[in-house]
Amino acid sequence: MINSKEIPTDNGFLTSLDQMKDLFAKGCRQRFKGKSADELEKWQSESRELFKEILGFGTFEACDNNLYEIETVDCGNYTRIKYVLQTEEKVYLPFYALIPNDIKPGEKRPAVICPHGHTNHAKESVAGIVSESCQYGEDFVKLGFIAFCPDARGFGERVEKNAQPKDVWQCSCNYLNRMAIPLGRCAIGMSTWDLYKLCDYIQTRPDCDSQRIGCAGLSGGGLQTMYLAAIDTRIKCVCTSGYFYGVLESLLEMNANCDCNYVPNLWQHFDMCDIAMLIAPRALIIESGLKDPLNGASGLKNVTSQLDITKKAYEIYGQADKIAHTTFDGGHMWVGTDVYPFFQKHL
Repeated sequence: MINSKEIPTDNGFLTSLDQMKDLFAKGCRQRFKGKSADELEKWQSESRELFKEILGFGTFEACDNNLYEIETVDCGNYTRIKYVLQTEEKVYLPFYALIPNDIKPGEKRPAVICPHGHTNHAKESVAGIVSESCQYGEDFVKLGFIAFCPDARGFGERVEKNAQPKDVWQCSCNYLNRMAIPLGRCAIGMSTWDLYKLCDYIQTRPDCDSQRIGCAGLSGGGLQTMYLAAIDTRIKCVCTSGYFYGVLESLLEMNANCDCNYVPNLWQHFDMCDIAMLIAPRALIIESGLKDPLNGASGLKNVTSQLDITKKAYEIYGQADKIAHTTFDGGHMWVGTDVYPFFQKHL
């Protein structure tokens, strides 16, 4: 039978986006619906295990976690040491440790892991070696924290073959995700695992307080930060900058974003607010630029609508003061004005 009804099109094209949005609306199966702290704690425990499974944690291979010290540089009021940590068989994580020079013998300082985003020089930019206005690792060490600045998989010294040479900036998370997904992994899952193993190492350092470990990052670094903190309760203070918004607007409709944002089956269970609820009641500050295009079509509303859901977890725990939202009149960038005092208070 021929149907004379007009076929709906998108500027003359027959696209799949509207149907994908309908599928998204049926997802978020893990949304917490309880009211008590006991119910929330149970939900967090179950959801944390599911989240780890979705990220591919069951596929990661244990190894000896060998550590190699590469170089030491005196930077005046702090020392920068480059290390390489083995995180899986045949997998190595390069990172900088920035250590204040005024640490006294036997003293333990709070530590902050500082993942980079899609910056031109990965860990070098965060560590302040290259100036790109996102040197939050160097900022933290100047405030007295011990800062750790790692390369994510697919970036910096870890660029995959098809995106080399390294003298021209490339990110290879798209290549990485294509290799990973058929193997039950994903790019962000592998980077989260590496940060988990880095946290293991930090706990062994005599100059780090193992009970005071934080994590802070911009953009893709905020993504890594939030995922690590969601699964690893050793992270006591968290900042995600330029990476907190509703997935529908910012990642499904804006689907040209980097491959490291996309994890098989994730949106069937979690929106961003649900992942952030796994962090409660640990300290969490979210930094948003009012003009950040990644906020989505509705702008800051796409941020605050998620934030309102996450705040419920903190209210249930009686820790509403442990979650904060700071904004600035700018775009997709790190500012940190309110972040550093937040870490000084809570870490």
